Amino acid sequence: MAGQTPDGITGDLRLLAVVVRPASVPRVVPTDPDDDEVLAAALAGAADLIASGDRRDLLPLVSNEGIPIVTAREAWQRIASKA
Repeated sequence: MAGQTPDGITGDLRLLAVVVRPASVPRVVPTDPDDDEVLAAALAGAADLIASGDRRDLLPLVSNEGIPIVTAREAWQRIASKA
């Protein structure tokens, strides 16, 4: 992470990204329906993890359907350790 620019980090993440359209969006987070979209997309895309800064709704879930929900820093550390 040291020495990388925000554009470089964004470029690296784009290489890992997959665009998906969930077939359905079940209600999981009662306080924020937009978060349900994130969870459904992660499930539809068979995501390895969900990176979030949402300390109120998403991070407290810890995981959804076996997909870990972590901070952006932890996500970057996991990705960097696999490189």
